[in-house]
Amino acid sequence: MLSSAPVALVTRGQADQTDEDPLVSQLQALSLPMQHIPLVKQQMRKNHETIPDPYEVDWLVFTSANAVCYFDCLMFVKKWIDANVHVAAVGPKTAEAVASLGFTVDLFPEKTYTAEALADALAAVIRPGDTVVIPKSKQARKVLPNYLNERGANVVDPAIYETKARTENAHDLAVFFKGHDHGVITFTSPSAVHAFKQMQPDLPMWPAICIGTITATAATEAGFSQVDAAFPHTFASLAARVSNYMNEVNTR
Repeated sequence: MLSSAPVALVTRGQADQTDEDPLVSQLQALSLPMQHIPLVKQQMRKNHETIPDPYEVDWLVFTSANAVCYFDCLMFVKKWIDANVHVAAVGPKTAEAVASLGFTVDLFPEKTYTAEALADALAAVIRPGDTVVIPKSKQARKVLPNYLNERGANVVDPAIYETKARTENAHDLAVFFKGHDHGVITFTSPSAVHAFKQMQPDLPMWPAICIGTITATAATEAGFSQVDAAFPHTFASLAARVSNYMNEVNTR
């Protein structure tokens, strides 16, 4: 039997290496009906570009909390802290993850938490010849390393982990849509959009609310007809957009 009450579908990977998924927590705090069906998963890559000795590195740059987690798994972090490497993060949540390892975060964009904004911020402090290490996902865009390379930096961007579709959850996804008449789908990465399209080729006529313009563009290109991008690029902002949508639906 179809449920007529709107519901939010969370497609993020299972907690993204933390005990509690931050988006799920934000939606629950707003008392919003939701279901979490992880469509992607991250895993460490054994073969990646060699990471230089920290004493040869000027800047260590993180573009996601996942990158922080896998860097911590791979490296002896205390040596990097002792080397006094400058550290940059793409936004406050990533900065929190970095700080939890004991690093001091020297820089992150003030308003827009994207690779482009981080590149602009770094351009003001990185000098030609500086060695910059950017641990990343295999699927990460090349915007940041290309930008810094063009400005004379020596960029090392090892793909230390990768994101894959959780195809084993395709059945749960199909069952979910059979049981719900309408709602909203949340996406926090292009990888989640691609995984959804792979598992659900006939897209439902549900709006897609995304964290940031890059993910929103991926949703539009996948075929979603109603796409919204939360700004700033935070889980709290995304949850607020979902709440606004739910309120609009409930008052119609």
